[in-house]
Amino acid sequence: MGNLQYAIGNGNHAMEKIHESETDKLPIAYCQLSVWGISATIGNLEEAKEVLLSPLQKKGVIIKAEIKKTIEIESIIPDEIEKYPWAGHLGIKLVHKVIPIILQSKTTLVFINTRGMSETWYQRILDACPDLAGSIALHHGSIDMDLRLWVEENLHTGNLKAVVCTASLDLGVDFRPVETVIQVGSPKGVARFLQRAGRSGHSPDAVSKIYFLPTHSLELVEAAALKSAIEQNFIESRQPMILCFDVLIQFLNTLAISDGFKPAEIYDELVTTHCYKHLSRDEWEQLLYFITSGGNALQQYDEFRKIEVLEGIYRITSRRVAMRHRLHIGTIVSESMMKVKFMSGGFVGVIEEWFISRLQPGDVFTLAGRNLEYITTKEMTALVRKSNSRKSIVPSWQGGRMPLSANLGKKLREQLTIVSGVPIAIGRQGGSEAEMKKRKIVRELEVLRPLFELQEKVSHIPKANELLIEQIETKDGFHLFVYPFEGRLVHEAMAAILAYRISRIVPITFSFAMNDYGFELLSDQPIPVDDTNVYDLFSPDDLLNDIHRSVNSTEMARRKFRDVAVIGGLVFQGMPGERIKSKHLQASASLLFNVFTEYEPGNLLIRQAYQEVFDQQMEETRLRDMLQRIQNSRIVITFPEQLTPFCFPIKVDSLREDLSSEKLEDRVKRMQAQLNY
Repeated sequence: MGNLQYAIGNGNHAMEKIHESETDKLPIAYCQLSVWGISATIGNLEEAKEVLLSPLQKKGVIIKAEIKKTIEIESIIPDEIEKYPWAGHLGIKLVHKVIPIILQSKTTLVFINTRGMSETWYQRILDACPDLAGSIALHHGSIDMDLRLWVEENLHTGNLKAVVCTASLDLGVDFRPVETVIQVGSPKGVARFLQRAGRSGHSPDAVSKIYFLPTHSLELVEAAALKSAIEQNFIESRQPMILCFDVLIQFLNTLAISDGFKPAEIYDELVTTHCYKHLSRDEWEQLLYFITSGGNALQQYDEFRKIEVLEGIYRITSRRVAMRHRLHIGTIVSESMMKVKFMSGGFVGVIEEWFISRLQPGDVFTLAGRNLEYITTKEMTALVRKSNSRKSIVPSWQGGRMPLSANLGKKLREQLTIVSGVPIAIGRQGGSEAEMKKRKIVRELEVLRPLFELQEKVSHIPKANELLIEQIETKDGFHLFVYPFEGRLVHEAMAAILAYRISRIVPITFSFAMNDYGFELLSDQPIPVDDTNVYDLFSPDDLLNDIHRSVNSTEMARRKFRDVAVIGGLVFQGMPGERIKSKHLQASASLLFNVFTEYEPGNLLIRQAYQEVFDQQMEETRLRDMLQRIQNSRIVITFPEQLTPFCFPIKVDSLREDLSSEKLEDRVKRMQAQLNY
């Protein structure tokens, strides 16, 4: 339950005047269809209603509960604020502040953004408070289903004191005993934070209590932004998907393995939906030709001619094709997963194949709160045994990094406007509550005073209508740091585009680094960005072409096409227990991608792959909006003599891939000491 509850519906009351005893005598066709949609955290309700009721051609109504849900948000403040923050390390250092919260609450959910960090947090909490052994559990999507169900049941009955979890406990469960929620690290979105806060006080009149624990100092600004967004009910919209051809092919194959379908009837039904209302006759004919003949590129191969036309009915008559389709129905595609089992028997959980492939026999890793020694792999199953080693590898999952949402980014820029250009300190001992309220400075911003003062001293704090660019020269080379505060995916695309546009001015090569706040271009020669060309470099003009030229969009589309091909049934994933390895799936999908690109460039699935790359991986619409905003903003270019508090975490992120966690921490400490000196 979030801050508000919404119900969208369309009902017909034609049966109201019929006596209850007579309803069972009515034909089924007489019973009118009612459609309901329920959401606690969605920003575009009107659009959601239109999507839901599109097939019925009804307007429907929105019912809102005018109940003010009280949510108490309290940030866990570090004893010492770092002037040069870096991501990830601070959270674990604050574990001692989490233990009293858990002990004082009846039941606590500790939300972690990634499965790897949830394993680490579970162990650190037990190390800090061994008395919690037996009353604390771990819950994430890679743990055995039976164990997850046991955790949920014992949480529901109040037998567990705390559960360290990921998004696996975000939705679809009702835990009345939960009293407190702790969010470790920024949730990167307002709706996600509301959803997690609503796990506690899970009734209309109860107070939801959530603690925000930063994993680095600057995340306290995100905490302030979250407070502001929730106060104004500024929740993210969920954009509906359109023209998903891979899903449509799977749907048609599903119809074809039963009684079959008539194209004219199905087309008329499809265009009533929001997703396919713009499906043209030409696209429909292409799809029918593809599923019956394999299209222009694959018509010579029998395995792609799945559906036959018998007296105007499209059906799958091959038992082999029908069986393969039934085995792979579904539209959720993730990295190939491997089972993890004990040599002696017993299922531990699942883990991504790419992680297991990096392990050597004897390596120890953590899963489901246990230290496990890897022995060997057999038939897509990793065989392990328990290990007493205190050092282990914490698995990382490919989907571990969530980008900052547009709404939270906007609120983040507003919070920086509050502190920009003015002294943060009301007094060395802080000001009164009245003074802070008058200046709209929340506690999170006040405690960051030392960091903001240093940033303002050595560079600048950008307002919402400003873009800050820092040019710094170090022994590593020439750095260009840019701070749009638009999220990791937008920054990744923008870094490539900016590098391409600069290279047209002068031949130059770059390396990139980025986080949710900004990005870095690093070169071994001076970077020609100044007041004369900066607005042109951030122009939205010719954006699509520059994306194609600067980013390897073909390779990105090739990777995305693998998912499209899996959902559309073009590649076989293997029989149960004998799944084909992800590298072989990618090879098969890449071969099809090349064939379509060369012999059928207008193929709808290729078009979809490129569109999903632009929409999901590059967030092209958001990128364009950002560039338009920058054109109407003031661009501030500074030349600091040293790394600044804003650029420091980006610089540290650029070191992560080259250094282990222990070596990275030592390197960062040396960098901090040099800068503080």
